[in-house]
Amino acid sequence: MKKLIFLLLCTLSWPTLAERLFDVEVIVFKRNQNPETVQEKWPDAQPDINLENAVSVFDSTTLQARGLQLLPKSDWQLNDEYNRLLNHAGFKPLVHVAWRQNDGSRGQMPKLRLTAGQNFGDAFYKDGTSKDAPITATDPVTALSVTEPKESGSMYELDGFIRVYVQHYLFIETDLALREPGERKVLEEVHAVETPVVDGQSDTEIEGVTADGQQVADNMEGNTVTAMQKLERTYSVEKYLKSYAFEQKRRMRSGEIHYLDHPLMGLIIQVTRVE
Repeated sequence: MKKLIFLLLCTLSWPTLAERLFDVEVIVFKRNQNPETVQEKWPDAQPDINLENAVSVFDSTTLQARGLQLLPKSDWQLNDEYNRLLNHAGFKPLVHVAWRQNDGSRGQMPKLRLTAGQNFGDAFYKDGTSKDAPITATDPVTALSVTEPKESGSMYELDGFIRVYVQHYLFIETDLALREPGERKVLEEVHAVETPVVDGQSDTEIEGVTADGQQVADNMEGNTVTAMQKLERTYSVEKYLKSYAFEQKRRMRSGEIHYLDHPLMGLIIQVTRVE
């Protein structure tokens, strides 16, 4: 009889445990500063974000089918934080959104895709090159003209996903990209230029020069070099849409406001247990 009562209690309590709900509110903003002034090395290209099975955070129908529900603005709690960012010259809010979800694990909860800000798709190709630049370039090795296929499409200022899940504790996972128009150096041509060498220069002196990237010519008499070649590179500067990655994972506490930092942007999030 005791075992039967215990099993009955477990059966009744299981749905309650499985139906824990959380309200999630997120603000994403950028810093109004030139990325080149930040003392950090930024690669020209970033790996593509894996958006497989991602759901737009603004698609209420699809969210509802996945067990999530967008919350009306009347339920938002971070309006003061948003307004302070909006009225500050140093920041630009890009996203403010809130939703209700359950306590699913990382494998159960969907990636929620965020797209916001300016769409650069009219001015740049998917690879970041400008649509004003010629589509035909010269290969610096073969000196032949090369035409590369270019893909067009939406290129939002902010793109990527966030995911909130429970794995014993609350976690947020972000993989976002902030896009900013900029410039980059492009190799145009490589050619060899002969440089004079003093007659009688030793092998040791020659090795010291060639270690800096110069090439010894074939015109040699014993240990005396009469000519050398130096590789000179010609660069041009072109417009380029740079992407800056914002990839983080953070453990959180329910009810607390958490801030995820980045040199060029930031994210404010609050997860509140629904009583």
